[in-house]
Amino acid sequence: MEAKFELYDVWQGTQDGSGYAKHRIPGMLVTERGTLIIYNEARDEGSDWARMDIFCQRSTDGGRSFGEPIYLAHGNETHKTVNNPVMMQDQRGRIHLLHCEDYGVNGGKILRRYSDDDGLTWSEPIDITPATMPWFRNCMAFGPGHGICTKDGTILTPMWMIPKFYESPERAHGPSVVSTFYSRDNGETWAVGEILGSNFSLQSPNESVAALLPDGRVYLNCRCANSWRAKAISLNGYSDWSEYTPEKNLIDPKCFGSVAAYHAEGKPDVLLFANCESKTQRKNVVVKGSLDQGRTWPLRRVIDADRGGYVEINADPRSGNIYVLYENNFGETDHLAVFNYEWLEAGEG
Repeated sequence: MEAKFELYDVWQGTQDGSGYAKHRIPGMLVTERGTLIIYNEARDEGSDWARMDIFCQRSTDGGRSFGEPIYLAHGNETHKTVNNPVMMQDQRGRIHLLHCEDYGVNGGKILRRYSDDDGLTWSEPIDITPATMPWFRNCMAFGPGHGICTKDGTILTPMWMIPKFYESPERAHGPSVVSTFYSRDNGETWAVGEILGSNFSLQSPNESVAALLPDGRVYLNCRCANSWRAKAISLNGYSDWSEYTPEKNLIDPKCFGSVAAYHAEGKPDVLLFANCESKTQRKNVVVKGSLDQGRTWPLRRVIDADRGGYVEINADPRSGNIYVLYENNFGETDHLAVFNYEWLEAGEG
């Protein structure tokens, strides 16, 4: 197969006629039918506490075009901030959306909705706040990015939260710890997994994404307060984490980056990673591939050397498409790269 690479503009802030100043915190889900769903915080201004809405858009042609926005949450006078949407799909085909109101403080709830028709229509929101340990934490958020389903049917997404014992202001976003939020009964009940905090080489871990390795283990990749990423590995995705160590070969400007598993027919199993490859600037969007479950990253290509921000990655095993959705200038514009394994394999190294 020939190498393929395409780049599209998906959200353009006030330039796209939506009326939103920023489209931030991008996430993507590739459904079992091959539909690409993208979602975001559509903000009236740049602040993390801005008035915002959450909407998704669906593409059935590999990212070349998208349908009209499907609204999933609206900020209002009581809770103007509706934040950190994350989607995942269970083994039955139900898609689950999790998000927060006001990061779970100021009376804000943690909510779940679900779709049984490939993301076209959604249930009413369901309050799952008690499962998120409000007695333990102040602010919290999911992901961002996307969640996963393990081989035994557990659905999960990483989460970060600010423990009350740090005595930070209630609305502070640090210092933080990370965990996973998981369900073993297709979303009926949820729980917080084992918590990972700071250690001598990793400070204030926060925004994280998980990927399913070929042997069924769960690989966790984390942003932290250092200029590199962190990783951890679990047999089930919610307990007994091991190899919780810095990934100093994955430099990072303290920004959101993402991982995804690639299991396409006729291709090697690849662990994909995408972020802004810089210690200081949110630009230089790069995708890397590991053929040994995250030990080394021999595959590398630059997607956008001049722009960047939060970077989300996902893949479709049916079409072989790899998708990278990324911000520029804190969500003033957002862009979608679509490419295949052959393009990545032919990279710079």
